[in-house]
Amino acid sequence: MPGENLRKTGKEMEDLAAEYLSSRAVRILERNFRSREAEIDIIGQQEETLLFVEVKGRKAGEKSGSGLEAVGAAKQKRICRCADFYMHEKGIDPFSTGIRFDVIAITIPDEKEGPLSGKEDCGVRWIRNAFPYISYSRTKPRWRVW
Repeated sequence: MPGENLRKTGKEMEDLAAEYLSSRAVRILERNFRSREAEIDIIGQQEETLLFVEVKGRKAGEKSGSGLEAVGAAKQKRICRCADFYMHEKGIDPFSTGIRFDVIAITIPDEKEGPLSGKEDCGVRWIRNAFPYISYSRTKPRWRVW
């Protein structure tokens, strides 16, 4: 099934990203944290800063753009809402804690036979402060009056 391959590749990329971050003094707090609006791939902590990390992967030479380009404004807004929910759930004060939104962009070489069969050949790029916090403002009500 094609969906299973994508899910497996996505998990492998998230594993690679978590391993990469751990090797750079980031303590992984949560993986695949979900709220009603979104999912955050990795939540970590580096010194006193809370990191919300989105993992995006692309095959080398793919015309759909880089992993960073795949995190558009709508996705950024959903990630920020999910981060708000995480901090609320964990009792974290966002005003006294450093918060950062990062992206891990993974480039997979074309000649790979398996999704990530040779991790050492994958290009991992950590984009710190990939986007700013987007404050919550609902433009439409949750309900409609008929």
